[in-house]
Amino acid sequence: MAVSPYASLDKTVLAVSLASAILYLFQVRSTPSYSRMLVKTASTALLSYLSHLLNGPQFLTGALALGSLGDAFLAWHGDTAFLCGLSSFLLAHIGYILLFLHEQPAAGFQTLLQGWRTATAAGLVVVLVPFMMAMLMPKVGKALRVPVLVYSLTICVMALTALTLESGRVIVGATMFTASDSILAADKFLVPGTAAQRYRPLMQRAVWVLYYGGQALIALGFVEPAL
Repeated sequence: MAVSPYASLDKTVLAVSLASAILYLFQVRSTPSYSRMLVKTASTALLSYLSHLLNGPQFLTGALALGSLGDAFLAWHGDTAFLCGLSSFLLAHIGYILLFLHEQPAAGFQTLLQGWRTATAAGLVVVLVPFMMAMLMPKVGKALRVPVLVYSLTICVMALTALTLESGRVIVGATMFTASDSILAADKFLVPGTAAQRYRPLMQRAVWVLYYGGQALIALGFVEPAL
C-alpha cells in the first residue's frame, strides 16, 4: 500500500473530495448544470489525483479518472449522455479488473471457494445477475440492450475479482459499487412512473452514497493518506 510524504496535501485532497461528494448529495435532484456537473466530477477526479499523488497503481488512477469522466456524462439527461457514461464506466471496470487480477493472491480464483466468499459470489452469479437481466432486458430499448448487457457482465466480473483479494476495503467498496449500479438500473428502467415519484429521490441518493463510498473504499484499499 503506497504512502505519501505529502501528508498535508493528502488530507486536503481527500477532504475536498469528500466535501464535493457531500455537496453533490444535496444536488442529486437539481436541474443539470455545469456547476452541478463540476461538483459531481470533482469528487471522483480528486480520488484519482490522490492515487496519483500517493504513487498508487496506474490502473487505480486510470479507473478513477474514467469514473469521473462517466460522472460528467451522467450529470446530464438523455440516451447519448447515458451511453457515453456507460462506456466510461465500462472502461473503468475493466481497469479495476486488471488491477484486481494483478493484486490477486497466489490462490487466484480458488479463493472464491472459501466460506463467505463462495456465498457472496454465488449470490452475485446465480441470483443478482440473472434476476437483473430477466427484469431489465424487456424494459431496455433495443439500442441499449447490448451495451447494458456487456456492462452488467463486466461489473459482475469486477465484483468477482474483488472477492479474491485480501483487502476488506476493496471488497466492500466493489460490493457498494455493484449495489449502486443495480439501484441505478432499477431507477432508470424498472421503477414505474407512479412509484418513481415516491421512491426515486431515495434511490438516487442511495446510488450516489454507495457509488462514492465504493470508489473511495477501493482507492483507500490501495493508497494510504497520512491522516
